[in-house]
Amino acid sequence: MKVVEKMCVVIPVHQPDLTEGQALSLQACAAHLSAHHCYLVFPQGMDTRAYTAIFPQLRLQPVDAAWLTSVERYNRMKLSPTFYQLFAGYEFMLTYELDAYIFSDDIEATGAFDFDYIGAPFFKGYWDAAPDAPLINGGNSGFSVRNIASCLKVLGSMHLFKRKWKMYQVLLASQRLKHWVNGLTDYRYENYVNGYFGFAFSEKHVNEDLIWSRVVPQMFPWFKVADPLTAIKFSFEYNPERLLQLNGEQLPLGCHAWEKHPDFWKKYIPVNT
Repeated sequence: MKVVEKMCVVIPVHQPDLTEGQALSLQACAAHLSAHHCYLVFPQGMDTRAYTAIFPQLRLQPVDAAWLTSVERYNRMKLSPTFYQLFAGYEFMLTYELDAYIFSDDIEATGAFDFDYIGAPFFKGYWDAAPDAPLINGGNSGFSVRNIASCLKVLGSMHLFKRKWKMYQVLLASQRLKHWVNGLTDYRYENYVNGYFGFAFSEKHVNEDLIWSRVVPQMFPWFKVADPLTAIKFSFEYNPERLLQLNGEQLPLGCHAWEKHPDFWKKYIPVNT
């Protein structure tokens, strides 16, 4: 399909009603992103009136309900070529989950379009990161931008790795060798083969943002992920106080999981208390 638009916005939901925080998130999306085609991605047959009442310009994109029945299936949807083909008429996709919040419409200023993937930077320890944990490569996908053609290219090339994956599986079939390798690598090897390197072949649960921002660049060096200091301009998630310092006391374009850090975000987001 020929690309006709720079960017679409994808808002994935799985239930017909919104919480107060989700409504606030959607209002911010309508305020800052309505110049783009904004798609509500929802289970086929779900009532969407609560969403369109807040954002009448939403485009409705029903999908197979099975894709949105669990976190695991949602992650698989975001690793499916079928999903990206729905939006192949756009160059970039902004994922806007309804625990995100956007402060501005100036996406270009963040440099997001210079990369194949950008999201709130990770810290060592991820969800359990200490306040002084170092930044590491990769980024959260709840508020993220990715290049659709690049994602389709990666997913269309995964078959090239299947023979190697099967070879690794044979090695792991030996309990003695498996025990030795796992002991040597603290299980990182087995996790990488089954859960990460083998994301296209195994049924193990994977986090799609780890795949796109950390695994894919190892497999496809041309796939460009924003470095942490650039990503700070785009989004915050964990350790927002520290990220604000690192960003020169400037807010990012948006943030993710803001309700997990209410004491920080209540200064910037109009939450009813």
